[in-house]
Amino acid sequence: METTLAPEDEQIVQRRLESGVFFDASEVIHRALQSLDAEDIWLQTNKGAIHEKIGRGLAQPDRGEGVLKSPELISKRRSRLTRGSEQPHTAEFPPEKKLDSFVNFLAA
Repeated sequence: METTLAPEDEQIVQRRLESGVFFDASEVIHRALQSLDAEDIWLQTNKGAIHEKIGRGLAQPDRGEGVLKSPELISKRRSRLTRGSEQPHTAEFPPEKKLDSFVNFLAA
């Protein structure tokens, strides 16, 4: 199988090769795929707990807990979350892709 990497992905592979941990690009890609599989297994294993914690967190404002106590702010925040316009910010992965993947996972 042959594939073409985006320039930013090639830079990541090159940095990994320069670290001396990997012998070739195939090893880097193999390790990345192993990490993806491990993440998928973790998500499947913890799916119930994730749903439960999200539910608990969404119920906090109804109980008067959390930072957002104003009904208007609570409604506005819920509306943004429902529309998917509020996304977590991470340095290692574009937030919109991480959220999309997570939402797709939860829908499965």
